[in-house]
Amino acid sequence: MNRIFAITAASERVSVGGDGRGEITFTVTNSSARPLRGQLRVRPLGSTRGEWLSVAGETERAFSPNATQQVVVKVVTSPGAPAGKYQFRLDAISVVNPDDDFTEGPTVDLEVKAAEAPKKAFPWWIVAAAGGAVILIVTLTWLLWPKSVEVPDVVGLDLEEAKKKLEDLNLKAGFTSQANPSVLRYRVYGQDPKRNSMAEAGATVTLLIAAENTLVASQPGPMATTNAAPPTPAPTRVVSACASRVFRSESARSWVEFRLPQASLGFAIKVPAGAYNKYVFPACNRVWWDDITFSCESTGVWEKIQGNWGADGLCHGTPGSSPYLATGDK
Repeated sequence: MNRIFAITAASERVSVGGDGRGEITFTVTNSSARPLRGQLRVRPLGSTRGEWLSVAGETERAFSPNATQQVVVKVVTSPGAPAGKYQFRLDAISVVNPDDDFTEGPTVDLEVKAAEAPKKAFPWWIVAAAGGAVILIVTLTWLLWPKSVEVPDVVGLDLEEAKKKLEDLNLKAGFTSQANPSVLRYRVYGQDPKRNSMAEAGATVTLLIAAENTLVASQPGPMATTNAAPPTPAPTRVVSACASRVFRSESARSWVEFRLPQASLGFAIKVPAGAYNKYVFPACNRVWWDDITFSCESTGVWEKIQGNWGADGLCHGTPGSSPYLATGDK
């Protein structure tokens, strides 16, 4: 072995504190009269872990004749490393002739100190969490406590005006359309609950609106041939068809309408079962319906003769396809 490098340490000992970090500087000199390329290696000794030690910067360096370089070795112990004394050294090896030209540096003691237990801070988060819970409970109680609203009078308004007047008071509008020869189409001529009654905020007010009228007058019978002319019978109204009508069901965030057209008496419409959901975190808002059959009755009014509908908090189902069906979000 040719000791062509001279290695000295700035200290015989390096200590690491509670963070497990430390460093020490070595001086490495090319003792020969020729330029060399040397490799720097940190050698752990005994129970020292190799992953704790590393050379800062390049581990392979060019050394001019009789030139000196400073080499810093960094120490980073792993968390939970046992306290105690360990050892390591720095070696310099010729890249060209590593078997003969190398030098082992001096042994350095590595002192690992026990980590100090962190002081327990007062758990202020408990106080903050308790205060936040109280505020949350008070806020939710105020928001969710039912509030009473006086139902306005919307009879005589058209449908859109009535809906807006109700929504301004945090009330919902549901409606049923039915023929009424004395009321303009889409004009409200009835409501439930009645005006000036009290209802909870968010309650639904059902509106009765006028649909298209399809009443046809029959011709009076022939005049009698007697000398005294009989009184002319008053025209009678014969119902020959059902006016269009809309049935509606709502959840908090979605709605479905069954839009039935004008049709002749006895005509029937079937709508397949389905559902429509509007998800608003954290809940689903679904309207659903069974297989439903509507019939144009002899009274001239569309009626549901089979099936039901409603609203719930489930999330599954699709509306399917029907020309008499419409769905939407609120």
